[in-house]
Amino acid sequence: MALFQTEATSSGGINYKSMGKDQLIMLLQSQKSDIDALNRKLVEASAAVEEKNRLAQMVASLSAENELLKTKAADLELKLSARKPEEDYTEIGSLADKAVHVSGVMEAAQKAADEYLAEIKRMHDTMTREFNEYEFVAKQKADAILKQAQAEADTTTQKARMEANEIWSALQTRLNGYIADKKQ
Repeated sequence: MALFQTEATSSGGINYKSMGKDQLIMLLQSQKSDIDALNRKLVEASAAVEEKNRLAQMVASLSAENELLKTKAADLELKLSARKPEEDYTEIGSLADKAVHVSGVMEAAQKAADEYLAEIKRMHDTMTREFNEYEFVAKQKADAILKQAQAEADTTTQKARMEANEIWSALQTRLNGYIADKKQ
């Protein structure tokens, strides 16, 4: 009766009772290795997310500064347009120079923000690609382990059935001999 309990379950899962101690240890070590690798990837992903958040905060700060500079430039332009033509042209030129300078600062801030966003996208794309590659390899390893375990389970089951049939045949032969002896 115990020989038939070693068969794989009908749902296709692995029956660990049929596996030897060494097989179970190897399977657990392989799974631990996969889990350790996944944990390392998770730590790397967390670090990347933290870096992404830091860069996003910098972009937000630069955007706020950019908006402030735009407001200041608009105020300067308003003041400049409100001046009367008879006012001192040197002061008007000075305001125009400041407006040009503010405009250059805004352009530099926008360029820096664009560069940060491009770097975040590049990091995200790289991490996504690496994760997908790792996931594919891990799935292949898991499929290979399952296939090998199923083959070993099938072999063990077939061996157990053959042994059970041999035992059954031997018992039938002995029983037939016993019955024949009792009839005589």
